[in-house]
Amino acid sequence: MKRYGKRILALVLTLLLAGSCLPAAAALKDTEDIPSLKEIYAGKFDFGAAAPQRAFQSPELLLLMKKQFSILTPENELKPNYVVDWSASRKAVLETGDETAVKVAFNAALPLLRFAKANGIKVHGHVLLWHIETREDFFHEGYDASKPVLSREAMLGRLENYIREVFAWLEENFPGVVISWDVVNEAIDDGTKTIRQSNWYTVVGEDYVQRAFEYARRYAPEGTLLYYNDYNTAYPGKLNGIVKLLETLIADGTIDGYGFQMHHRVLEPGMTMLSNAVKKIAGLGLRLRVSELDVGIFGNMEEDFAKQAKKYAQVMQLMLEYADQTEAVEVWGLKDDMSYRSYEYPLLFDARCTPKPAFWAVAEPEKYAE
Repeated sequence: MKRYGKRILALVLTLLLAGSCLPAAAALKDTEDIPSLKEIYAGKFDFGAAAPQRAFQSPELLLLMKKQFSILTPENELKPNYVVDWSASRKAVLETGDETAVKVAFNAALPLLRFAKANGIKVHGHVLLWHIETREDFFHEGYDASKPVLSREAMLGRLENYIREVFAWLEENFPGVVISWDVVNEAIDDGTKTIRQSNWYTVVGEDYVQRAFEYARRYAPEGTLLYYNDYNTAYPGKLNGIVKLLETLIADGTIDGYGFQMHHRVLEPGMTMLSNAVKKIAGLGLRLRVSELDVGIFGNMEEDFAKQAKKYAQVMQLMLEYADQTEAVEVWGLKDDMSYRSYEYPLLFDARCTPKPAFWAVAEPEKYAE
């Protein structure tokens, strides 16, 4: 048993310190001695990151976020599965007989919201409607998946009440902190390039996206920017489907901008494709944001990180061309080992919070883009 003691102890320490930057003293020095990305891009657009709940338990990550980012997005904690108070909602339907009743709770998002408010950091809300992060219960009578699905009218009423309650709670408790929202996420199907046939499509119909934006515009505080957010925008078929949807929302007067999910790799998609996509959507007159930026690589050698840095630099140069229309660029995560793509080392900081070549490429894209 003794010969395994050190390994077990090392494993325990690793688990205890997961989410922190190691070692703390070196991490603090690393983050203190580097430039601030939010200051570099001040006057052009916000620079930010997605942050999970566990990041707010790490003093090193708190310091990093405070110095580097002017805007934050919660990775999961403002998605419907986390915000709907499921037991309270069931109880409300049972007591009132009103299937449109919704109760919300923001416990999961409180660490980020409090940190942002205390430090003058903006928050981008993600997301009001996403088929993947909305439990089956939400579409059924009594919030019970074993019961019949709701009628279209009841489902729309439940959606409207949910959106109203989200905006009302945030305005009462954190006024002015959440300055923009992804209203709908990933509604265009990769295969058909038309509206995705999710539970929303089945219960409400093809216009569920339009209705969500209608309700968001109705209840959002004045000045809140409303976005549609999607991935694979650079690919022509998907791009055309996205543009058709955006055109209907523009005609309705309910949308402000488009969020580009740029979960890319070094060679895919090519910058010509990406540039064409940004140009086409910018041509619609919408505000732009890079909502989810990371660049995967297949190795961790010096040449891999150099190629990654070049792609980051090219993306930043592209968005600088549209700085007048761009509200924010946000990387999807704080450091490599906390990313859902950790095996591809996709972010600006490594597991020890040391800035990678990609960080310096974002700081000085003109030096790394060629």
